[in-house]
Amino acid sequence: MTLPVVNLARNGRSTRSFIREGLWDALLRQTNAGDFVVIEMGHNDDGDARMTDSNGNRATLPGIGDETITVTTDAGRETVHTFGWYLREMIDAVRAKSAVPIISGMVTRNYWSGNKLRSDWPFAVYADEVAQAEHVEYLNHTQYSVLAFQAMGPTQAKTFYPNDNTHTSGAGAELNARNFVQSIKCRCGGSHLAPYLNSDAKNINSPSCHERCSS
Repeated sequence: MTLPVVNLARNGRSTRSFIREGLWDALLRQTNAGDFVVIEMGHNDDGDARMTDSNGNRATLPGIGDETITVTTDAGRETVHTFGWYLREMIDAVRAKSAVPIISGMVTRNYWSGNKLRSDWPFAVYADEVAQAEHVEYLNHTQYSVLAFQAMGPTQAKTFYPNDNTHTSGAGAELNARNFVQSIKCRCGGSHLAPYLNSDAKNINSPSCHERCSS
């Protein structure tokens, strides 16, 4: 089985700014019934939405509830919602197209405490919580990203983040792509995407599966 892939991600965008800038509507216009829409957000959703800098203009409220604040941006007054609210909006829009939403956890940043890589990423937790509540497939890309970099240690891991501790090199992007594949292969109950993995993807077996599947 084959599956064409269209990457409509845009660097530096949060759920909020991706929607506000019309990028989400553009994606929906290309979405057909039966398509899979993988939504991996969170890296740019953190921050203080009350600030008027670039981070504040894209930040969402933490959590998955219905809390809002109203802020003033260069574009005027804007109501800012929680990360979970924006994800639910995306899920509903994909379903309205008779397509299949899939939520993926964000990849890790290169934040270490001694020899321990940070593994608690709140926006990945929020994504998982929304996926569970909305009965949407969740791929734990975060977990397999953490496992891969933790296994190599901080010195080697840093070679994949040459300029800062957020943006990887091309080799780091390839590694995170492999980690994404592993999250598909290891998902309890299977993944909608598993039947479409090619032979190279099927040969990926690291990091080891860490899902806790009920019998």
